[in-house]
Amino acid sequence: MKKFIYAILSLTLLTGVFSCKKYLELVPAGQLLLTKSSDYRLLLDQITKTGKSNGFYATYSTDAMVDDDMVMNSYSVTTYAPAMLNAFQFAPQLYMEAESDVDWEAMYNQIYVANLVIANVMTATGAETEKRQLIAEARVHRAYAYLILVSLYAKQYDPATAASDPGVPIRMETDFEEKLVRKSVQQVYDYLTADLKLAIPDLPLVPELPHTNRPVKAAALTILARASQYMNHQQEAHDYADESLKTYSTLSDYNKLLQYAYFLPVIYWTYPEHFKNSEVLLEKTAISSNLMFMSQPLLNLYDFTNDMRASTTILDGKLYGIDYGYLSIISGNPYKGPSVAESYLIRAEASARLGNADAAMADVNTLRKARYKTGSVYTLTASSAEQALLLVKEERRRELAFC
Repeated sequence: MKKFIYAILSLTLLTGVFSCKKYLELVPAGQLLLTKSSDYRLLLDQITKTGKSNGFYATYSTDAMVDDDMVMNSYSVTTYAPAMLNAFQFAPQLYMEAESDVDWEAMYNQIYVANLVIANVMTATGAETEKRQLIAEARVHRAYAYLILVSLYAKQYDPATAASDPGVPIRMETDFEEKLVRKSVQQVYDYLTADLKLAIPDLPLVPELPHTNRPVKAAALTILARASQYMNHQQEAHDYADESLKTYSTLSDYNKLLQYAYFLPVIYWTYPEHFKNSEVLLEKTAISSNLMFMSQPLLNLYDFTNDMRASTTILDGKLYGIDYGYLSIISGNPYKGPSVAESYLIRAEASARLGNADAAMADVNTLRKARYKTGSVYTLTASSAEQALLLVKEERRRELAFC
């Protein structure tokens, strides 16, 4: 049985605040000191919520409320917390004074633990290669957290102003007295991309089921590709996504998913469960699950006859007795981390923005082939890079809705 690691207590003991050896040898019941590399593995593998810690599994969720893909109705409005409704209405203040921002809190909790691992694991007992891998994993978790934070709480990257635009604080230590000031957007991007590049040499190449919560080389490369695309560094985005796909490019053929009858005669296909999805490069999910009704413009993008995403991720509310439209099954427990599908979409978008429409469409069609019914027409064509970019964006919207 996994035990929650009380990092602060263990550090206090290990740094010798208690000078007598007999006190150092006492391990409080139900607690585990960070003395072995396997202890740090437990720390990084923590996926369940314990106290104020969300582990490394939970990530952002409030952003869904400002997405054009969801709509509110008289039924769903009763299911949201006040902060979520404030976000939907673009209120100037989301949280009341006594409330905390769950997205901000989760990311900085993860950053703190990542800092703890990076600073101390090399002093633990265990194999050198294992400890270096744990540091690399912590760097990827930390970089991902900063990418989310700078995307949610700062201005979009603008090369002309990024060096002066306020970003988010960069926490480099585990000292609670550390003085935190907002770094520039450029400094945050520089920090997180450096972390990812340092991590890559010591990471496993590809994900291993059911440990998709552990960072791998392909995940780090796709996060680098995402960050590069956010910065409009399209050639870098293309190259990182390309390297990720050369490392690992497994897509799930939706034609091979198991079928089940939700309510006869309605047939659904079982969407891959968490920690069992071979497409996921780094498993993350939303902090809170929400009831998301899909907007009509989003629904209009799907081919309900041949696109199997419509019968794996979209549910007619009438089947639940809720006659308010269609719900996203994914929104209830969404995948938030990088995936093989995203790698294809990043490379496709970069190709389109670099003027290569054929390459962009080749990647889009590779993804669509794995999503459409066998024998149906799934290919798209573009006569220009501009048209290719539009088609890539639409495919991204279909594939990554609510993720």
